[in-house]
Amino acid sequence: MKRFSIKITAKTSQFAPKLLIALHFFILVSFQQQACADTKTARPNVLFIAVDDLNDWIGCLGGHPQAKTPNIDRLASRGMLFEQAYCSAPLCNPSRMATMTGLRSSTIDIWSNEGRYGQADAISWFRDKPEFHDLVTIPQYFRQHGYTAVMGGKIFHKPSG
Repeated sequence: MKRFSIKITAKTSQFAPKLLIALHFFILVSFQQQACADTKTARPNVLFIAVDDLNDWIGCLGGHPQAKTPNIDRLASRGMLFEQAYCSAPLCNPSRMATMTGLRSSTIDIWSNEGRYGQADAISWFRDKPEFHDLVTIPQYFRQHGYTAVMGGKIFHKPSG
């Protein structure tokens, strides 16, 4: 750590208060500029949790006497919680595809949890359709904008998203 000292003599004593005020002002402005620069480059962290068959059993949504969910409740209290959600289809796969693409199930023509036309999963079939080849999904959008997108579970069964 570097240290510095100011020697105050009879000649400098009249300027010492002004010098200290100027020094404090300079330090405050320097820290404020650094804080503003950090704020401009900082991006929010995004955690998207999609849960099948959750209902409203977690505490932050009303809870259920048998369900103890302190971790998700704490996370919800510090973030954004969407309390009214609607699905575009009553099955998992079409609903997930609609959420990740922003398109209705009727538009993407996925109505079941099985793959289509011999494909093992819906995403392979979906990506083979020319009209959807260049469509950007939520994970792809985040990657294109400098985020690291990590997926787990049943949202997409392939890392390509």
